[in-house]
Amino acid sequence: MKYAIYGISLIFFSLIILPSIIVFGFNSHKTSSTLASEVKLIDGGKLVKLDNLDNTDLYHTVNVFITNQNKIQKMDLEEYVKGVVAAEMPAEFEMEALKAQAVAARTYVLSKEIALGGKGCDLHPGADVCTDSEHCQAWQSEGELKEKWGENFDKYYAKISQAVEDTKGLVLVYDDALIVPAYHAISGGKTENSEDVWQSKIPYLRSVVSPGEEAASKYKTTVIVSKEEFINKLKQKEPSLKLDNSNILNQIKDVERTQVGHVKTLKIGNITFNGKDIKEIFNLNSTNFSFEAQGNNIVITVIGYGHGVGMSQYGANAMAKQGKKFDEILKYYYTGIEIVKIENLLKIQH
Repeated sequence: MKYAIYGISLIFFSLIILPSIIVFGFNSHKTSSTLASEVKLIDGGKLVKLDNLDNTDLYHTVNVFITNQNKIQKMDLEEYVKGVVAAEMPAEFEMEALKAQAVAARTYVLSKEIALGGKGCDLHPGADVCTDSEHCQAWQSEGELKEKWGENFDKYYAKISQAVEDTKGLVLVYDDALIVPAYHAISGGKTENSEDVWQSKIPYLRSVVSPGEEAASKYKTTVIVSKEEFINKLKQKEPSLKLDNSNILNQIKDVERTQVGHVKTLKIGNITFNGKDIKEIFNLNSTNFSFEAQGNNIVITVIGYGHGVGMSQYGANAMAKQGKKFDEILKYYYTGIEIVKIENLLKIQH
């Protein structure tokens, strides 16, 4: 089948990489040589046989592990998506950007759903997803949102609810299978190809220009540490590091970057680090960073926020401000995808 070409890379991507890290009237749904009534959707978009089409509860509810309560709670799918959108994207964003986020969030949780064949949350057996943003997707309850938004709760929650309701049931597919809907806050002007960040080449996670992000407050950030602290932090990671604090910049060599500018690897002193190491050591917003010496300090300048793959949330908001609709935003950031109703993937195609 046409999706078989991508099966191995997609399964590897979803099983290994992401856990350590989303038919409307625009395009018709492509048909497959396998009837949609015979398949179900699992991590990475692989299709396998579906035995019970009548149980619509499969894709109307999800089991969510609520991290701060240490328990699994069954939720209505669309209510869960509201909590994700509210937690993952500022409510002040444009409506079309919020709609795009809703479709991405819904796609992600359904691709993980155990009842549909997904592997669920590997940290919490029995749960489809957890509310840890570093592992699955962030999610906040109405109570938490009331505390966060205060007097703006009613206005913001109504806005988020509209974005979810207006996109109810819509998901992102590539070759008749749910995609891995990677998203991040700020790309820094251009998103990454998946293989430059996660090694696995995913056909719909292609690099695109992402203008308009410069308005974001965290588009460009700096971290300042003393030379002594700089060396000590690196030595905590690599005790065998040899680095002379009298001329640190000259001892930073062989910097390899992606085509977008994120650091893949670099040599500091006698040790080769990868960009993610430096990001974690100094708590940087992204791996697109550079160093500068100022007196007794090292200044680390960082561009962007997040891994840079897939949809840029601030880029999506900039597109929405320009009048782009949510489907245009999604199809821009996810190359070659379609937007369909989840039911359409589980019903007999005539």
